[in-house]
Amino acid sequence: MSAVLALAMVPAHAQDGFDWRKHDGETVNLMLNNLAWTQQMRDRLDEFTTKTGIKLRVETYSEEQYRARLTTLLQGGSSDLDVFMTLPSREAPLFQANGWYADLTSLLKGDATDPAFEYEDFSQALRDSGVVGETVTSLPINVEGPLFYWRKDVFEKCGLEKPANLEELSATAAKLKECDSAITPWAARGLRGTVGYPLGGFVYNSGGDFKDADGKATLCLPGTIKGIDLYGSLLREYGPPGATNHTFTQVIDLLAQGRVAMSNESSNEFSTLMRYPGRSEDIAVGVLPPGADGTSKPIVINWSLAISGKSQKQEAAWYFLQWATGKEVQNTLAQNGIAPSRVSVFNGDDFKAWASESRPRGEWLEALLEISQTGTSLYQTPTLTRTPEAREILSSVVQQVILGQNDAEAAACAVTEQVQALQD
Repeated sequence: MSAVLALAMVPAHAQDGFDWRKHDGETVNLMLNNLAWTQQMRDRLDEFTTKTGIKLRVETYSEEQYRARLTTLLQGGSSDLDVFMTLPSREAPLFQANGWYADLTSLLKGDATDPAFEYEDFSQALRDSGVVGETVTSLPINVEGPLFYWRKDVFEKCGLEKPANLEELSATAAKLKECDSAITPWAARGLRGTVGYPLGGFVYNSGGDFKDADGKATLCLPGTIKGIDLYGSLLREYGPPGATNHTFTQVIDLLAQGRVAMSNESSNEFSTLMRYPGRSEDIAVGVLPPGADGTSKPIVINWSLAISGKSQKQEAAWYFLQWATGKEVQNTLAQNGIAPSRVSVFNGDDFKAWASESRPRGEWLEALLEISQTGTSLYQTPTLTRTPEAREILSSVVQQVILGQNDAEAAACAVTEQVQALQD
């Protein structure tokens, strides 16, 4: 931090000729989802103001509140919103079609970009996630995916090994329940609109998909039904009370408090989990167990920063995006458990040294490398601009299974025409 502050005091003309203080005195409004990245960044925002003279006004919300508030502002065409967090795999085509993103292409190629920024330092896949057609809509701030967390101490006490495949999850959960009734065997998301992310690996590893051989959207495939059934039955039989109201916040809280033995939850919450007493000693981290035939196709995504298409301060906002996704900031965040989107930082000595300092960190980094190499960002029916609606349908199917209102096959096959209609 001292180095960053010292650099900030160097006159702008001395910093490789790029004028970081061009927008001194302006104010940029940020809206952020309250993720681990956000929690780490909030303590560093003053560094940006010191460097640029640009003041920041920040609003932070939990994920469901964030989506509701963001949609309201974007639909209303508010010019008060300048920078916001976006999940490209969920909303990029929709937001671009509605004009809610500013086009970053000209900013990237113009004088407003620091020559040291190096856009190509982001991996190709992460750059592509923020491109719709010919438009660059956002910059990636992290790389993440659901990971399998389990309690090594509880498994050892019960004489159990990590499940070798998905088919062993239920049997393992049953043995954990019998061995130690004080701990919940399994926890995962059940809230509508949120289950697709951790469910995707269950579907793919079970041999399923979200489209058929002809490319039509469907949930009525044998492997897909199998994955949905396993996900729902685990929560129904071995999950915590009120699971259909849980998103990542509740799942991570349960893990952090030592009340859950297994989960498939975001790698992005690793740093939050490790801050709780005892978790760095007893939590183990890996990729979701494969299917019985060895199939492993995990989910891997990224959050990004975008500028509102209605912002009146797009160049000043662009300065914030450059700083927040720059090498120095990413290197600092990486050493606090935020997986960097820049290749140079991810492969850098500092990040590797940090990861080598403890067993869970090393396991986390190894798992991230695996999902980055083998994963997919598609974890719902491929509906482009209507992805949120597709996720609601998928969530409804899973909730029916969790609540015992319907079996997986009947619930999934009943919505085949509905999900395909979203794609037509």
